[in-house]
Amino acid sequence: MVNWKPFFIDPSTKSGGEDYTAYCRRRWGGDGWTGSLPGKRDGRKFTNWKIWPNTLHATRLIHRAGVVGGWQLQHKAKALVFQMIYENGENVSTLEALLAAAEELGIPNAEAYLQSDEDVALVQKQAREASRSGISGVPFFVVYKSDEGDCADPITLSGAQPPKAFLQCMKTLAA
Repeated sequence: MVNWKPFFIDPSTKSGGEDYTAYCRRRWGGDGWTGSLPGKRDGRKFTNWKIWPNTLHATRLIHRAGVVGGWQLQHKAKALVFQMIYENGENVSTLEALLAAAEELGIPNAEAYLQSDEDVALVQKQAREASRSGISGVPFFVVYKSDEGDCADPITLSGAQPPKAFLQCMKTLAA
């Protein structure tokens, strides 16, 4: 089971998102770092990534997907948001883009939810807690032995990881 938790790379991103190239130039001096993304090495194209989004409301939509459809719909929502940003060049900072995602996912009453403040404080609090706990980037994986849940010591993986890192993680937990 995968449970996505809120984390904001840059909570100060403008509410409507920012031009990707200008944002990367301002924040990191350029976007050369995207060449190291594992998805790029696996043939995924990030060529349509045009907007550095403010992901507050996309995060709320992903949270809502988990509430209405469990971890499976939450996972589908996260994948769709990633596809919208990185592959389709859509701005998930906008209500229009998020409503299209909600419709595709079958999330009921999404427009009323996204136009409200419901869960804003919750996802902001969870994102702050992640940062305070030492998480400084994404993805960040916390993997538990399935039959012990939150009671067992987890293994953590920070940053994009190759498949062999997950295999080693599973072997360690199985031992």
